[in-house]
Amino acid sequence: MRNRSAIAFLAGICVLLPQAVGAAVIKAPVLTAGYVKYPREMLTAKSAIVIDAVTGEALFEYHADDPRVLASLTKLMTAVIALEQRPVWSRTVTIAAADEVGGGRLRLNAGARFTWRDAFASTLIASTNNTAMLLMRTSGLAPQIFLREMNIRAATLGMWDTVFYDPSGMDVHNVSTARDLARLARYAFANQNIRRYTTTGKYTFTSYAPASVAKEVKNTNRLLVVDPDIYITGGKTGYLEESLYNLAVRVRQNGREVIVVTLGADSREKSFNETKSLAHWAFINYVW
Repeated sequence: MRNRSAIAFLAGICVLLPQAVGAAVIKAPVLTAGYVKYPREMLTAKSAIVIDAVTGEALFEYHADDPRVLASLTKLMTAVIALEQRPVWSRTVTIAAADEVGGGRLRLNAGARFTWRDAFASTLIASTNNTAMLLMRTSGLAPQIFLREMNIRAATLGMWDTVFYDPSGMDVHNVSTARDLARLARYAFANQNIRRYTTTGKYTFTSYAPASVAKEVKNTNRLLVVDPDIYITGGKTGYLEESLYNLAVRVRQNGREVIVVTLGADSREKSFNETKSLAHWAFINYVW
């Protein structure tokens, strides 16, 4: 256990060193002289945080260290670990009955074939659970090793209150906090492939099962696809009955970016609206 802690600490330094160097020369945003406090009583989200995407500085917190069920925000870490295995994007993969865990799914029968890229894209765009399970199964790692890597990466990112038990988010024992998820979102959205597919409105591909079937998956993030008042540069939704509505986004305005995480909003609509409101509040009340 002591050795593992030391490894996690050293790995964390290696992972975060470039950001730390950047933070040394880039000042964190500061509140304006006439700033207005955010009306926390208006939030239905049970916890929330806003951080500066460059420095990681917290700009707003609300129960940011309370443990919450992750739901499909889990898939951000799944994507991170899957990419670390250096996948062949054009490789053909096959959906299996074992990949079915319930919830949102890519609607194809077991035996359907498509590329690894299609599976990765579907996981992040449409939040399909069976493709998240497929990413783990085809990673070259045993399931327990893949999950161990998810938890080790969480430790290296300083996500001390986070634990993963499955890669899809269907397991209610996947638990984290708004603060930890902001760290994950900051790291994950810095990856161009995760950024690309979490900001893709819709994606089309062909599956062979064995006959060819044209498939289209659509993004679950309404702020990306139908809201012209906010510029999303990374995002992931999540929902279970136990978690309610979760959302993590990276938002850009005038060349500045913040990461907003809201957990446990009462409805999908409120999840989007409260996240958007927090982003706008940060841009109005902070200067960079």
